[in-house]
Amino acid sequence: MSSNIIAKCMGIAEATYFYILYKDQNIIEMYAPGGFMNKATGICHYCTIDTLKVILNKGCLRFSDVRFLNDSTEFVEILRWIENLIMTDSFSSDFRRLILESDEMKELEEYRQSYIGVSNTTRKYKVYRTYTCSFSTDNNALSMWNYYAQSAEGVNITFDHSWNMFDGSNRSEVYVGEKLENEIMIYRGLVIYKNEDKKKCIMELLNRLQEVYDEAKDDIKNNQGHILYAFKQAVNNMRCFFKNEYFECENEYRIVLRIPEELLLQKEKDGDSDIVEKGQFKRGNTLIPYVDYKFKKSSVERIVINPYIKDESGIFELGIKELLWMNQMQGIPIVHSNIPLRKYS
Repeated sequence: MSSNIIAKCMGIAEATYFYILYKDQNIIEMYAPGGFMNKATGICHYCTIDTLKVILNKGCLRFSDVRFLNDSTEFVEILRWIENLIMTDSFSSDFRRLILESDEMKELEEYRQSYIGVSNTTRKYKVYRTYTCSFSTDNNALSMWNYYAQSAEGVNITFDHSWNMFDGSNRSEVYVGEKLENEIMIYRGLVIYKNEDKKKCIMELLNRLQEVYDEAKDDIKNNQGHILYAFKQAVNNMRCFFKNEYFECENEYRIVLRIPEELLLQKEKDGDSDIVEKGQFKRGNTLIPYVDYKFKKSSVERIVINPYIKDESGIFELGIKELLWMNQMQGIPIVHSNIPLRKYS
């Protein structure tokens, strides 16, 4: 029985619970224009003109530590939902205590990012840290322009498809982990905003854990570690794509990198890694950990200029053309937002 329990727990740890939101859709609906499996096509990254310059000249995108994102509830909101939902009649009191009083729950509360993955080469367990880069599925969003273009410096970089952006990343499925170089794991998918959707995903996880608990309860002492491992891994994976409902206007598509701690502690060596730079940048009075990771310039589809810039032959666009030319990307089209937004001087 123990091997069967272990196998089920491993399956729970690596499962994708977001698919429960689309269980009533057929494959044609999923891949149709606007379907959730097609949302990765044409994702864009809003930024200032200064950031565009750095991105293209360095050939990398900045991934920030998940603990430092703009949603102050992010990464802990899921724990409040778990505490609330596990108190329903669907779950036994013993199962509730196992989850809520566990060291794993405390670790999740304390932001300890103890994702565990097995190395292909050494077969030893690794500890990962998690970084994200944010995109939008809307390449002409007024709310995003208001955030990035108040000084008329905003642009967005539109990419052909998320799976084509990084070397070694070839799978088109969303929320499915894929291994890049140096044991780095990449995950991609839509951010979940609606509270009802979050509850469905969490209930799916808790129901599966309760089923395994019921099967293993006669020997729970030897099996509770496997159940709690599955719980912690699944929560860590899921909460990277949860965000407060107030941010729904961002229509965020997120790319997540899980990077082994040992790799982050290594001294940088030129040319041997797709990590171009790592460290902390300052925002306000806070130092935010980051990793600059190489992307394929061939994945850039176009540059969109903010709606304050109306002159299509002006020096703002000319400067971008020269930047593209210097990076041998002169075939990339530059388009203007068609939002009729007036700028007052």
